[in-house]
Amino acid sequence: MKIFFSLLCLLSVSAFAQSPKLVKEISRVQQEITVAVNADTVRCSAIGYGQAELKIDVPALDWAAHFQHRSFGEGQPCMTAGACRRVGGPEVILAGGDEEITTLLTVVLQEVAWVDDTNNTCYRQLEEVLEMEIRGHKFGHVRQAPLVQIDAELCRQILQ
Repeated sequence: MKIFFSLLCLLSVSAFAQSPKLVKEISRVQQEITVAVNADTVRCSAIGYGQAELKIDVPALDWAAHFQHRSFGEGQPCMTAGACRRVGGPEVILAGGDEEITTLLTVVLQEVAWVDDTNNTCYRQLEEVLEMEIRGHKFGHVRQAPLVQIDAELCRQILQ
């Protein structure tokens, strides 16, 4: 089901990639969280991605985020710093030793929309963007959910 919704969003977005994307930030919250850094929480994994990503478990996302940030097959919610072949493996984070790190988590909720003028329709989604930094490396994660389609002109009025 999760894959179906992802494909549906992707197809909807791809179909209107030519039209300008409209974005309206709904909220931005920053809060301190604690993240355990050790060999059990930092890894390269392709689960949920097409390539191995440098990931770190962030259990605090269960209460600090609105969306569910667990990938099927992963035990904890996690965030990624990017492809392991680009940013390096777990050793780049683990080099500083095991510890509990307090960091600032930014949670942004935004509405994203694409207008289809041919059909006078606006395709919308709610997007949650997470960002934090651990030992000089930026970690992020994004989740989306589709919203109700509305009239194209109304969409432009609301989102501009």
